[in-house]
Amino acid sequence: MQMQTLNNMLERLPMKETHRLGIPILPGGLPLVGHAPFNLGDTLTFLRAAEAKVGPIFWMRSFGSEMQLVCMGEPGFELLKNRVTSSEFIRDQAPEFIGDALLSQDGARHRNLRTPMSGPFTPRGLSSSGAATLSAEVIEASVASLPSSRPFSLIAETQKFALDIIFRVMGIDRSEIEEFNTNYREFTLGAFPLKLDLPYSPRWRARRGRAWLDARFSSLIAAARGRPEMPGTLSAMLAARDTEGQPLKDDDLISNLRLLALAGHETTASTMAWLGLVLAQRPDLWEKLREEATAAPGLPRSPEELKRHPFAEALFREVIRLYPPVSSTAREATEDLTLHGKLVPKGTMITVPLGTYGYDPANFPEPEKFDPSRWLGRRVPPSSVETAPFGGGPHFCLGYHLAWVEVVQFATAFARELSRRGVRPQLAPGVAPPKLRYLPFGQPPKKALIEFVPVV
Repeated sequence: MQMQTLNNMLERLPMKETHRLGIPILPGGLPLVGHAPFNLGDTLTFLRAAEAKVGPIFWMRSFGSEMQLVCMGEPGFELLKNRVTSSEFIRDQAPEFIGDALLSQDGARHRNLRTPMSGPFTPRGLSSSGAATLSAEVIEASVASLPSSRPFSLIAETQKFALDIIFRVMGIDRSEIEEFNTNYREFTLGAFPLKLDLPYSPRWRARRGRAWLDARFSSLIAAARGRPEMPGTLSAMLAARDTEGQPLKDDDLISNLRLLALAGHETTASTMAWLGLVLAQRPDLWEKLREEATAAPGLPRSPEELKRHPFAEALFREVIRLYPPVSSTAREATEDLTLHGKLVPKGTMITVPLGTYGYDPANFPEPEKFDPSRWLGRRVPPSSVETAPFGGGPHFCLGYHLAWVEVVQFATAFARELSRRGVRPQLAPGVAPPKLRYLPFGQPPKKALIEFVPVV
């Protein structure tokens, strides 16, 4: 009797939801936190496993009762063209971190801001402004200072000189590096969607870091306006004009410098470190890079000189494919959409997992294999899907070419310097091959030490 009563009660309870709007809900979410714990760390493996289980479009449970729609494959990538989606919601999610930067703008406002910023960040613009030369100087000196006699964390080193590069091309005095770095670390806390706003909370600290950075950038802009001959990207941005023929306003410059100049260095530092770690495990790739690097007269500083380093560029593209610094982006539907044959209503937040496109066998045969040769001997530039880690559409990463130049310069300098020393890189004893983790960027762990050993 009691068992019958219990069964009747259970039958009256609502069944656990398995679909919403005809789209499957990924099973396995935990109470209160949903799938969030599984989506931290090994994010790309989790998302690919989810696609194999329920298909290329699914709901994923977030904190509380919130859910986010994940759309993979070509329909997801098409959303980045921004014709039927918006990224303006990002401003509300992380106001201290994003502000009014390009990332949170769409339409005419976005075009008006992007136009004057694009030129200085092309290969030709980086060359003519002197930014590529400044970058080469910093990288050459930084690589020369890497320790020879002990194992060390490569990501810790690349973070230092990637930030140093940004300082040089923006006209920041190197004596300020520690203070800038401290306040930048505080500022990045604003990237986490934490609402608590008490003294010394992450949000409070992020706002404090931002205030310091804004004040310092304001001073730098004022100084650069008085020195139009100053080399570097900041001077080039000040000289540029928007679609209405007007220079960028100080507030717009500051909002974008926070992300372009500072947040951008994290992704470049990560790519450099992964490249070095790959070379430490692949002597065959190291030897090919060494041959190319030592045959060149120096580090590339122009589009023409970059053409002399096809293998270094191939390494850059293969590292970005397998170790993308950013795992995903998001868009908000501005009208009803059909994705993978399912109706998605206006206002839905849609996550596009950028990092998974490099693992799609339809795009890359044997996607798990690190194979730089797939990029060699091509007569056409990479397709938009092949550069997916940098986004797509109007919001394609403005710093793409700067990252390309810097990483090719790093690979070349790394090979030339170690060749001069008569050594090669390898993982330090007891260090296992590192795995990609996102917290929040896809950086290798600092405990992934490398060392230099004599060439036999």
